[in-house]
Amino acid sequence: MNILFFLTPKSEVDYIYDDSSLFKAMQTFDKHFFTVLPVINKNGKYLGCLSTGDILGCIRENFNLSVKDSADFPVKNVNRIKEYKAVNGGTTSMEEIVNLALNQNFIPVVDDDYNFIGIITRKSIITWMHNEYIKDYPDELV
Repeated sequence: MNILFFLTPKSEVDYIYDDSSLFKAMQTFDKHFFTVLPVINKNGKYLGCLSTGDILGCIRENFNLSVKDSADFPVKNVNRIKEYKAVNGGTTSMEEIVNLALNQNFIPVVDDDYNFIGIITRKSIITWMHNEYIKDYPDELV
């Protein structure tokens, strides 16, 4: 199966640039109730993900960091705790996607040049698996 079937394209995904401020990241998390955001550079390359836990750790490490200071603190300087592995949209198997979804809310998808092209959500994978199971075994679910 082509994993791009599950892709939410970059144009529909909230992400943050690595030179954006910590304050901007906090605003984005607060506005959308996210817990993780993809981080890309100005050239569109995927660099990793930033989580609310990463932000809390940054505040803890920089105890005197004020809201004003956070406006001048770039996201690229925040230590990230967890790696959100990206996959290639053209070469990754469905099995690998499912395995990653066990530990990631979403899977970042990149092209051959590591340009961020979107995400595959855990919800889209579970929905597909659920629909496939019902289609193949409808009598067992009644």
